[in-house]
Amino acid sequence: MPNKPITQGYKIFGIADHGYLYNFLWSSREKGLQDIVLQPDLTKTGCLVKNLALTLPRRQLTIYMDNYFTSIPLFSELRHYDFGAVGTTRPHKDFPAELRHLKERFATKLQWNTLLARVVDNTLCLAWQDNNIVLALSNIHTVHRAEDFRVRLRKRPAKTSTNGRIVRAVFGEDPTKELQIPCFIDDYNQYMGGVDLANQYREAYETHQITQRNWWPLFYWLIDIACVNAYRLYTLHQEKPSSHLEFRVQLATRLLEYSAEAKLQYLKVDLGGKRLFSPEFANIHYWIKRTKQESCKWCLYQLKRQRVLDKGTISKSRAKRSMGGCVFCDVALCKEGECWSRYHSNNANY
Repeated sequence: MPNKPITQGYKIFGIADHGYLYNFLWSSREKGLQDIVLQPDLTKTGCLVKNLALTLPRRQLTIYMDNYFTSIPLFSELRHYDFGAVGTTRPHKDFPAELRHLKERFATKLQWNTLLARVVDNTLCLAWQDNNIVLALSNIHTVHRAEDFRVRLRKRPAKTSTNGRIVRAVFGEDPTKELQIPCFIDDYNQYMGGVDLANQYREAYETHQITQRNWWPLFYWLIDIACVNAYRLYTLHQEKPSSHLEFRVQLATRLLEYSAEAKLQYLKVDLGGKRLFSPEFANIHYWIKRTKQESCKWCLYQLKRQRVLDKGTISKSRAKRSMGGCVFCDVALCKEGECWSRYHSNNANY
């Protein structure tokens, strides 16, 4: 894969929304692109996008993509199938020559927010001056009406920004300023990046391991994406969803509920992340009387741990209750015994 940090492996093309991956196609250096329906007037990349778009649950959706995929024939084809399409583009043969010439010779010489456009095959071809001239395509936007522009609060580029001087002149001494920008740019900034978000969720808790079999990486990737999709669906249906880490812990515990080791690991995580103690933090961990009596966090952990080890035979025992606890950790702890020291110890015997 040119310009990529590795020279071997799989490349996955996906279509996603807010991190939820609807479908994907894979490619590899050895096998090439996965078998798809080809069309004479579209490139393989264009056919790839069309195939993925037609797998979506409904039409009349807008697809945002970067310049690796965009072309005028592709956008015309997507419009024929009732799909909107917006994206940045490279200067290609179907793109208007005058806009290509503008990009090549005057990329940093026009006034900020200069906008030129031309329609080709029902696709709007655009050149917009930001730090640099941005070339874009859209089959759902126009630029000749007042409502085709929006006022947005934007930040002044840093002095080290490439060609930032063009935009910095608009801000003057103000670090932020409300500026009128084209709707297609604002929409692209707001809705682009669904696949990138899925990758960010996947990378945080990746299951991939080094292996000699060439199909294992795809298997691990499928597991990761299934977990990410499950988490994104979970967040949609919960008023106060748990964090990504808490969701992963619960998922692993449910999948491995037959395993005593997995249950014990979940109990350790459930103790909380604030409990780790060191001499530097001695002043923030101190005893305080709480508003109501609650079960001691350490006693409750020990009881649950014993139930796991004894396979649930201990059922009538109850954890001790306390009216006080740690103000920083915000948990109830017994004042007598070793609960305080063992809960705050980095080397507690679990």
